[in-house]
Amino acid sequence: MFHFTDLSNAVKILGDGHLLSRSELEKTGGLATDIASQEIIASTALEWKDYVRLYFRPRTPMQYRNEGFRPVNQRELGGAHCAVPIIFIFEAKQILTDQATCFSDGNLAANAQVGDSSDFFLLLPFEKIYHNGSLWGLSEAQKRNIIFHRHAEVIVPKSLDLSSLKFIWCRSQAEFETLIHLLPRKACQKWLKKIGSGNRPLLFYAQWSFIEKTDLSNSTISFTFNPSRTPGPFYARIELEEVKTKIVYSWREDGFYTLDEQAFDLSNMTQPEHYIVKFWLDEQLAYQNSFLDESELPF
Repeated sequence: MFHFTDLSNAVKILGDGHLLSRSELEKTGGLATDIASQEIIASTALEWKDYVRLYFRPRTPMQYRNEGFRPVNQRELGGAHCAVPIIFIFEAKQILTDQATCFSDGNLAANAQVGDSSDFFLLLPFEKIYHNGSLWGLSEAQKRNIIFHRHAEVIVPKSLDLSSLKFIWCRSQAEFETLIHLLPRKACQKWLKKIGSGNRPLLFYAQWSFIEKTDLSNSTISFTFNPSRTPGPFYARIELEEVKTKIVYSWREDGFYTLDEQAFDLSNMTQPEHYIVKFWLDEQLAYQNSFLDESELPF
């Protein structure tokens, strides 16, 4: 079972130890970043807002339309955007066998059928739900039908604890570093062994802008970007804070494109052996981490 959400939401989920339904999040103000299309939410029956929603599969059609950094005027779904997606992968058996769990045969916003029995589950069209092939050559009706079923969900009322969480997956090493840096210490210690990165399991489409890797030192910082269908333009901003002096250095650029490796010289810093770096694209965090030159330690 799969749940994908934005970086800021993932940090909160791992800190709190559970997933909550949209209704519960709205009551508590706990939704850090809303990645859903408001138009689609409005067309979805209100009762489903009371459920935690998981997908049977990764790389759903919704994820295709909102994954990755995209310039504001190039976003789909009414501007819905999941710039830094984190995938939660759950052990299926515990969730599927819970008496409170329900299943949909497709997109809940498009009047999918929902059931909670084993008979209903066995009748789900899994050949369409897990369909990964090309839609080329199919009729429009056939395409819509497969896309509908690719959205099939596993839904759990109100909340879901993380006892069956197997893996937490990041799209790149840079985003792995960012998640680790942002997690509270206790949450990081608890979940670190389950956090991984990379697209080998084919959990992400990885066709849009994001930072693949970084190289931090006491003399330079470099960022390597994913080859992107939407390389810009972005409003890019970087802040470097010296940990010892609290001095903040900044850089910004309008019309920034994520086409090449970007390197920055740190020769103007007074204490470059220990700093925190933050990088935003269109005011959405793309990277955050700290650097400590261990060769400068007195022991």
